[in-house]
Amino acid sequence: MNCTTRIILLLFLALPQVPGFAQELRTNAAGEKIIVYRDGSARYFNDLTLIEAQQKDSAAAAYPVVAVTIEPLSGGVDPTEADLRRIAERKLQLAREAEELARSRAAAAINNRIDLEGKLQAARDANRTGESATLQRRLALARQVEQRALADRTEAEQRAAAANNVVAQGRYVAAYNEARLRERTGPVIANPASNQRERQLGLLLPAPPSFSGYGAATGRPSSPEPPPCNRAQGVANREGAFPVSYPSLLFTHTDENLRPFLDGKEYLRCLTWTSRDPSGRRFLHLKLTFANPNAITTYGFLPENSSLSLHLLNGRHISLQAIREAVGIIDHGRRELNYEVTYLLPRGAAADLRNHALDFVRIFWSSGFEQYEILQVDALRRAVECL
Repeated sequence: MNCTTRIILLLFLALPQVPGFAQELRTNAAGEKIIVYRDGSARYFNDLTLIEAQQKDSAAAAYPVVAVTIEPLSGGVDPTEADLRRIAERKLQLAREAEELARSRAAAAINNRIDLEGKLQAARDANRTGESATLQRRLALARQVEQRALADRTEAEQRAAAANNVVAQGRYVAAYNEARLRERTGPVIANPASNQRERQLGLLLPAPPSFSGYGAATGRPSSPEPPPCNRAQGVANREGAFPVSYPSLLFTHTDENLRPFLDGKEYLRCLTWTSRDPSGRRFLHLKLTFANPNAITTYGFLPENSSLSLHLLNGRHISLQAIREAVGIIDHGRRELNYEVTYLLPRGAAADLRNHALDFVRIFWSSGFEQYEILQVDALRRAVECL
């Protein structure tokens, strides 16, 4: 087959991508390009033979021809269907991790209650009245703990089942669009002073006193916290750059499925600092620490040139790229997983970060992006001031 014939064949194969032909170029669960027909049959992009039923996705389901619309992201980087599938799979893994924790806690609560019941019965048989009273109180508390643990287990199992349905039924685009809609609309917040009585009661409260040099410092002018600059030369990193600021906390994040089982500990913590090399190039560094080493199978790695989308409180956004791939390193002593990633920080981006506070960030993992709300809105601005 000569070159001209190959080009004509490729153009012919590309025609089904046009919606008017009721055929679509899709990507299956294995990441392979397939052409899907109106009746649900499909074939591989580079093969004229139809895909057999047993070669299709799990459950041997047909590929429906549907037109999907993915809600765009602010920040200039829009996810693809493959990205949303990876994100849904990551959420499923997190939900299953929470389900496993909930089941282990419920089992421990049940065993503790059974153990106390046995001890209480033994104390009663031996006529140890004082010990029996103490065990009775402990048993009542253990039953309350067991009820809460069983309720948490049920909720975790329901969330895991819902996440599994999203992946199994291929509803990850719809789930993403629903989440984006909830994010745009936001929760309904009632006006705390919506009636006349509340406003009248507010007038009865005394006004805060001005600062006079004694007592509380209400009304005292606030003094800005100095930036965490590192004036020592330090040790150059792999880019030949020297750190100019100390690491400071940028954000913490815990998936809502895992929050009830971490006892107030955050699942992910992120530190940030800045550096500069002798030629004047600026770098932004992130250290991401997961409280569970198994997160490496859930999140994957940070590819080279992967994006960090910084969204400012003024509505603007800045996109930075990782200068090299960052893989997770497990700290077996602390049972933690650490990623250190470096982003090139252009001069204009540094100026924007120096003048505006941060609202939220999106980090684009190999398993898809994840958004993190920023509570320390000035942390990055203060680090950039050291450049």
